[in-house]
Amino acid sequence: MKVHLIEPPKDIWFIMGEYLPPPYGIIQLGAYLEREIPSVEIKVLDCNASKIDWDELEKQIEANAPDIVACSSLSTCNTYLVARTLQLARKAQPEALTVTGGQHFTFTDTESLQAYHEIDVIVRGEGEASFTELVKARMNNTPLNEVAGITYRSGDGIHRNPDRPLIADLNTLPYPGYHLVKDIVHKYHFAAMGGRGNHYALVEGGRGCPHQCTFCTQWRHWCG
Repeated sequence: MKVHLIEPPKDIWFIMGEYLPPPYGIIQLGAYLEREIPSVEIKVLDCNASKIDWDELEKQIEANAPDIVACSSLSTCNTYLVARTLQLARKAQPEALTVTGGQHFTFTDTESLQAYHEIDVIVRGEGEASFTELVKARMNNTPLNEVAGITYRSGDGIHRNPDRPLIADLNTLPYPGYHLVKDIVHKYHFAAMGGRGNHYALVEGGRGCPHQCTFCTQWRHWCG
């Protein structure tokens, strides 16, 4: 079983100045998946750090022939990049299962599957356990109706499985899989934290938010 975890090429950035962050979400997913299913072949494609454009991304997907293509999506402004990535994956590898998640798709799961036919599955909320169960189901060719925390399409429409409980103890998670991006990890930087030559990494000390701002989905995403 081959799984591609993709950080798509970006043409817009946030307002925090010059920076290139590691794709924390997908390397965390990769580390968890690797621990739970050691036989899975995981490939992380960070298109920004590796300077992979759309044409090259299509070539790599076609050459590697993954069984599952999962695309990173942090927020609403990135949804069109997810759509383009998974459209490309569908073209290059028609039999692959296409997956995304993140805050925007968590709250617009049904609508997004209706709008973007290139998406097969949306993982809602925390992705580690749900995505791993999804991979197991794909490996064993078993139905998806018992995988908690996903919304998916099948021949008879769109199905929304029950939510998955939040992870009670984050200490049970593995360290993020920086080894999955070891060849490009030196490229990550944040100018506001010491300049381009001062490399940095992200770690996670907690999840959620104690506030309930009406303009933000963080607290809803984490069931705050």
